[in-house]
Amino acid sequence: MLNQIERAAAMLFPDQGGRTLNIKFLCGGVDNADAQTLAEQVVRAEVQIRAGSARLVTDVDSHLTPAT
Repeated sequence: MLNQIERAAAMLFPDQGGRTLNIKFLCGGVDNADAQTLAEQVVRAEVQIRAGSARLVTDVDSHLTPAT
């Protein structure tokens, strides 16, 4: 069985088919996020995307910055 890091890598960079070309990790102010934690988030996001339940965000800043 693949661990979360291997699973995330396989989802983002499959041997065949579409591959991720540009990915950014926004850790929400957590400076010490480790690879395992990031991989878990990648797997969750990929599952949501593949299930069609992810929400497209085209303006990241508006979702990160509270309205004043």
